[in-house]
Amino acid sequence: MAASLAGKTFFITGGASGMGLATKLAAVTDSVDVSYRSRILTQPVDVADRGAIKSFLEGTKRHFGRVDGIANIAGIGGRLIGTHPIWEIPTAEYDLVMDANARSVFNTLAEGLVPGFMETPGSIVNVGSMYSVRGFKNAAPYCGSKHAMIGLTKTAAIEAGEGGIRVNALLPGCVDTPLLRATFERFDEEPNQNTPIPRYGEPQEIANVIAYLLSSESSFVTGAVWNVDGGANA
Repeated sequence: MAASLAGKTFFITGGASGMGLATKLAAVTDSVDVSYRSRILTQPVDVADRGAIKSFLEGTKRHFGRVDGIANIAGIGGRLIGTHPIWEIPTAEYDLVMDANARSVFNTLAEGLVPGFMETPGSIVNVGSMYSVRGFKNAAPYCGSKHAMIGLTKTAAIEAGEGGIRVNALLPGCVDTPLLRATFERFDEEPNQNTPIPRYGEPQEIANVIAYLLSSESSFVTGAVWNVDGGANA
């Protein structure tokens, strides 16, 4: 896979820890330029601010001369996930989660898919959750935001295909990240106990699939939803 990634530049949100960090490190290992100074350009960005995303994307292209792909990995569970039913969710909580998990993806797609901005062929990977295709008690904003990501992915794939850009979604299961550990401290039992592969996934296992979807080795894959969840949604 290194050959199909080498010399390319990728824009990654959520690259500070967990799956985003693993993806960034995998890319660097394969001699890739990653915007997330020399070969790595790092910057804190409010992903819910379309203007900030536009500015960082344009800055990435100026710095490296090109953008070949995007991985949208940033996301949050919210402050009330697992504790409040939908009728008790304040509008501010809903907005917070939707901004981080859905508006962020919209913003990156809207700016990254402007004709002529990305190199072609190019690829975008949007990282959701196993709850992108199922419900979860007391997690309405989170599930709603992750379901929205799939609709954005499929629509963008249809609209961008003729322009040479592929767009896919990856749905991780329970992956051993700081976000997951902090979230499930609120619950009495770990949700992965009944999965066919009875363990947490490792960030690198998710990063490997993201790298594949970003690479030319997946050149006929677009509009697809990849479950990488140890069988949780089997």
